[in-house]
Amino acid sequence: MSEFNFEPQAWPKIAIVAGEASGDILGASLITELKKHFPRAQFIGVAGHKMLAAGAQTIEPLETLSVGGVVEVLRHLPALLKLRKRLLLGCKQGRPDLFIGIDAPDFNLGLARKVKKLGIPTVHYVSPSIWAWRPERIKKIKAAVNHILLLLPFEKEIYDRNGVPATFVGHPLADQMPVAVPATTYRELLNLPADSQVLAILPGSRQREVLALSGLFIDTALKLAEKYPRMFFLVPFVTRETRVLFEQEVWRREAQSLNWRLMFGHSHDAMSASDVVLLASGTAALESMLAKRPTVVAYRVSELTYKIVKRKYLLPFVSLPNIISNQFLVPEFLQHDAQTENLVNAVSNYLDDKVLRVEIGDKFTEIHIGMRCSAGERAAEAIQQMLVQRAPC
Repeated sequence: MSEFNFEPQAWPKIAIVAGEASGDILGASLITELKKHFPRAQFIGVAGHKMLAAGAQTIEPLETLSVGGVVEVLRHLPALLKLRKRLLLGCKQGRPDLFIGIDAPDFNLGLARKVKKLGIPTVHYVSPSIWAWRPERIKKIKAAVNHILLLLPFEKEIYDRNGVPATFVGHPLADQMPVAVPATTYRELLNLPADSQVLAILPGSRQREVLALSGLFIDTALKLAEKYPRMFFLVPFVTRETRVLFEQEVWRREAQSLNWRLMFGHSHDAMSASDVVLLASGTAALESMLAKRPTVVAYRVSELTYKIVKRKYLLPFVSLPNIISNQFLVPEFLQHDAQTENLVNAVSNYLDDKVLRVEIGDKFTEIHIGMRCSAGERAAEAIQQMLVQRAPC
């Protein structure tokens, strides 16, 4: 029996595979909008908590695909290849009407290419950063997908130029998050003193990221607490496993006396209640920008991964707010620059300069307004057109 146990009366039948927490957000929004067009649609594949709540089924926890970095992926390669084989077999036997891969391009595009050879249309949601590094991937994308859904407006021209059917849909977070985000409302919600300093800390959604950054972020918190004794530290986590790793590091560094608020989920609440956000580079930087909060980005990977990526990287930025705006709105401290002193100074600069915080907030608001374009609806409409062409008679 196939692991893709689609119900006979369900239409359409969609295989869907998301990677990481950011893919879970996109997948949940897409499923919700598609069900408005196709109430009996069924979604099976790899899904996170938000996608499950929207109605998807999963054969494997989403965290299985939450592996980043060249060297780190190699370490998990046997498990990833086994999962890809299971998903391909599910598509062969279950014969879905469509395959949708969300982010995780190194995994999903290889799978999509094989699924496409089965005669099943394929969609990829979120362009790999071909404009930042490895531009040669556009050929693999063209071979693997029938259509690609794009988050950033400037990506459309790249795909049009290379003959890849593409639709710019935007990011659903820009639609979901309010333009005005008053900190006082969220501080009351979290029972935080109005006159305290608040730092939101997001050490990453992957266990590897938390292992690499939690010590650095906790040391930064210790130094900041010396300077700002009434400071609170809000730390939202995607999984219980990442929370445990962080808590262990807090005890290891004897930092348990700080004003910690460890949270499960609620990253939006934590960011919105904060004066400044300190986070691991990734989609969280986009969420922080949409919360209009000054942000400091840090990231560490293995030395080999860093050397490989640095040699091929084409842009001067890594965080989405800087890439979207094409300017350094967010300080970035990567690899060897990711040091406690640098992070303390960057966070302190924002805490001590209210005018600077307002200026950054105004710039983020301008970007946010420009990004609101009903992303979930646009993505669903593009996929609806593909499904209608395959509608059963």
